Amino acid sequence: MRKQDVLKLVNPSLPKDEIRQILFQHGMDNLYQEMEMESPLVDTHQDISFTSDHVVQHSHLFYEIIYCTQGDLDYLLGVRRYHIQTGDIIIAPPGTIHCPILPKEMKNPYKRYVIWISTSFAQTLQNRDANIFDFQDAIVLRTAKTKWEYLNRFFIRAVRESEARAPGWQICLGGIASQLVVHLTRAANELQTAPRNPKGDMLEIILDYVQSRLSEKISIQETARVFHMSASTLTHLFQREMGISFYRCVTQRRLVESKKLIELGNTMEEISLAVGFQEYSAFYRAFKAEYGISPMQYRKMIQ
Repeated sequence: MRKQDVLKLVNPSLPKDEIRQILFQHGMDNLYQEMEMESPLVDTHQDISFTSDHVVQHSHLFYEIIYCTQGDLDYLLGVRRYHIQTGDIIIAPPGTIHCPILPKEMKNPYKRYVIWISTSFAQTLQNRDANIFDFQDAIVLRTAKTKWEYLNRFFIRAVRESEARAPGWQICLGGIASQLVVHLTRAANELQTAPRNPKGDMLEIILDYVQSRLSEKISIQETARVFHMSASTLTHLFQREMGISFYRCVTQRRLVESKKLIELGNTMEEISLAVGFQEYSAFYRAFKAEYGISPMQYRKMIQ
């Protein structure tokens, strides 16, 4: 769903979390997963989260580059968890599962600028200059108190252009995004990666275990046994650290993986088995419940 379609359902002046509540009432359980780009090249916007509700694991068909303007939180990229602070830049390539891990009670909202870059636009830049970093791996760059602090200007300029929509704004937005990618390429070899959260070690290990076994039957009892803990302890770990149940986390990861296989052209039956659903009907129901559209509708959308 594009932003213009979202605005037909809700008043844009409402708080973002209230908007999400309304959209959930319309059967859209994973707004971030369902959002599409309006432009074939570059989109940008500001986003604010006041609570931990509704920001779930998701992926996109495009590159998502996030500049944190306020926040003190953890962020999950793939199976790795990073501690994020103001000035950090998060780069999530297409298909990378990601989400902020927000505390139940937030002292300050999580604020960020977001730039979306289509794969075709990114490929165009790489075709023009082979030295442009391809950003195929998810990465978090820490710019605060470095010479690269100026990178925030690209995000600010992009959002202002998008909001003003003056003549030629889309061309200007493409130029800003191109400059950002070039400067990120220059910065990538120098900037430190945001530190991994030491509390996330066990969570990362378990997520890595789950991710490598998505085609298999995964039970909380067997997983707990592998890691020498009780099923109750494992349940509490996921509720405490991620705010969702173990099985909900597994299902979300199965479905994100299924999207990659749909894009590759696999048959629906092959995809169902590859991500751990023994019957296509079960896969269909889970996909529709998570994204609001069927697997076949998703395939038509990306085509």
